[in-house]
Amino acid sequence: MSKQWSGSRRLRVVVGIASAALVAGLVSACGGSSESDSGTVYFGVSGPKSGPSAEYGRLWQQGFDLALDEINAAGGINGKKVELKWEDSQSDPKQTVPIATKFVGDESIIAELGDFSSPASIAASPVYNRGKLVQYGFTNSAVDFTKAGDYSWSPSITLDVFQERNAQWVSAKAKKVSVVYLETDWGKQAFKFFEQSAKEKGVEIVYSSPILPDSQDFRPVLIKGRDANPEAFVHLGYGPDGALIVKQLRDVGYSGQFFGGQNTPQFISLAGAAAEGDIVNGVFTAADTNPKVVDFVKKFRAKFNVDPGDFNVYAYDAINVLVKAAEHGGATREGVLKGLREVKDFDGIGLGTFAFDQQTRRPNGVKPIELILKNGAFVPTGNK
Repeated sequence: MSKQWSGSRRLRVVVGIASAALVAGLVSACGGSSESDSGTVYFGVSGPKSGPSAEYGRLWQQGFDLALDEINAAGGINGKKVELKWEDSQSDPKQTVPIATKFVGDESIIAELGDFSSPASIAASPVYNRGKLVQYGFTNSAVDFTKAGDYSWSPSITLDVFQERNAQWVSAKAKKVSVVYLETDWGKQAFKFFEQSAKEKGVEIVYSSPILPDSQDFRPVLIKGRDANPEAFVHLGYGPDGALIVKQLRDVGYSGQFFGGQNTPQFISLAGAAAEGDIVNGVFTAADTNPKVVDFVKKFRAKFNVDPGDFNVYAYDAINVLVKAAEHGGATREGVLKGLREVKDFDGIGLGTFAFDQQTRRPNGVKPIELILKNGAFVPTGNK
């Protein structure tokens, strides 16, 4: 009986030690704060590879690929290779939340990039902030995005700034305009800011209408906008819908100034000659003579045989910012946050040299540039 008790006791001690080791391992794994023992540092990407916004994911991938080629050729982050773990969200808020949960639970991921649309990113923000994983929404212009918490950051110019500048450029060409905008949270907010700024600058909106993102025939709305006799037509949306809008505007006989679409190869290709003279907000032009930009464009052309646009630049810059943050603070989740807070000279193709405002978690004082479509390429107008 004594031997049986002794054996049972020894078994309980062994099990207890094993359980304690298991718990310690789980605690360590969930912490995500120590340097990875592997030779690779990972960033998670939540973005569209399929669905209506897949083109933006394709543009991101090009920017990411060029940046990673350069970063890893230069030794990565302190000698560790940098790679991405990408989840296809279709930029759908219903998909970004489980992706966020997956990324937070993956200890190898030290920061997240995305999502494409602000609503998709905002839906996932609470998960990233609770999990203390930096969410770098590098295309998120919605004013409220970075208000989610200390771990939500964006280099994107905000909608209010975009639309104030948009209204300024419109006012130089027209005093009466018709406006169409996407019937989404982003589109409604864009219109609210444009409407406010247009009024301040003496521009009258003679007609306005929301448009459905997945519609293919906008002519009934455009005819009403045309018949209001505007001096210019303003579109607040994305590239694919912008291309349809400007082509159908020309189809219904409107030949006036168009403001809309985006600086993407897809918009230029789909819109064709109908968009000649179109004016857009942008952060980048391949015609820039800055030596740093010239070098970037040369390398991008060599790799992809096409000129880069805004969304290639957004992605390229985003990777470089997070890498620099990790080099400064350490290749950990806390290290990336520390770097974003402390580095004063992030250097982007689109934004130039900048630091983050610690209250808004966005760059200080950055303004968009006015671009005009000439002979199949967006070039600066020269206006400030």
